[in-house]
Amino acid sequence: MRKFLSEPFVHFVILGSLLFAGHSLWQRHVTKIDRTIFVSPAEMERQAQIFATENRRQPTDEDIEALLFSHVEEQVLMREAQRLGLDEDDTIIRRRLAQKMRFMIDDIGAPPLPSRDELRAWYDANTSRFVRPETRSFEHIYLSPKGRADTVVSEAEALLAAGIPSEWETQGDAFMTGRRFTTLAPPAVQRDFGTRFANALFDLPDTRDWQGPINSAFGVHLVRLTNVTAQTLPAFEDILPEVEAVWSEDAKRAENTEALKRLILKYKVEVGE
Repeated sequence: MRKFLSEPFVHFVILGSLLFAGHSLWQRHVTKIDRTIFVSPAEMERQAQIFATENRRQPTDEDIEALLFSHVEEQVLMREAQRLGLDEDDTIIRRRLAQKMRFMIDDIGAPPLPSRDELRAWYDANTSRFVRPETRSFEHIYLSPKGRADTVVSEAEALLAAGIPSEWETQGDAFMTGRRFTTLAPPAVQRDFGTRFANALFDLPDTRDWQGPINSAFGVHLVRLTNVTAQTLPAFEDILPEVEAVWSEDAKRAENTEALKRLILKYKVEVGE
């Protein structure tokens, strides 16, 4: 018997049996875990908070039961889909996972602010980012091209030449966003009237006379400037909180970019030909 037990083949069979038994036990353990859905108090609290935020009230017992069922249903469907391999080669799932990973990277805390002198030097090198653009306030008389496509410009010119009366609001056609606009920068004017009108408006001389006609995306306008505020650069001390916020955003974005680069360097990238 002792001689039999000393045979290498017997050792191999015994070892194989032990490995097989161990693997079977481990598989049953993994299967048991995979088939177990544990809902922690923290998860239920999270679900209740989401419910309260969305519904503006605290969940009732029936709501909690529905939340629990919904969570279990989601877990079962997710695990069954993974078991069937439905998550493989799915573009939407890949993008969602990448998005969540990006959120984790973006969750890096903001770096500490530099010294005041360093921040001032950074501000001096980036003043273009803090320039307040020129703004213009104006009134306008709008002439719609509807029914007068070929004559709308000449009608505007004739109205201007004849002299705009003091009750100018009675002239022209109604405009959907009104007849007076206050303190608009070029992007706001572009949004409301189109790029061509915005460019022409900011090229007008700073006078309080009626000027035009100016074409827009909607028709033709006569314009009177009521206020012009020149482009300015605020003093560093006057906008210190804004400078700090912009610097922090830049620094955080740079750190996030570096973190992503470090992740990419962990992988070997091969491009098929």
